[in-house]
Amino acid sequence: MSEHEDPKPSPGNSGDGWRVLSYLIGGVVLYGGIGFGLDRLLGTQFLLPVGIVLGAGLTVLLLHFRYGSRS
Repeated sequence: MSEHEDPKPSPGNSGDGWRVLSYLIGGVVLYGGIGFGLDRLLGTQFLLPVGIVLGAGLTVLLLHFRYGSRS
């Protein structure tokens, strides 16, 4: 091994999976929380599920734009 070689391989994008998972959880929690708050404020019962689905969908769209174009 020459003196310019790194003895350990670099991890590359090893944290991407955790980052994607945290985006998905964060999107569902954020928009679900907004839906929950609006349900409590308005006295309805349908905005929490709408918020959860909307948060998941928008997060998947964000992840597609962020990571989908990689080769």
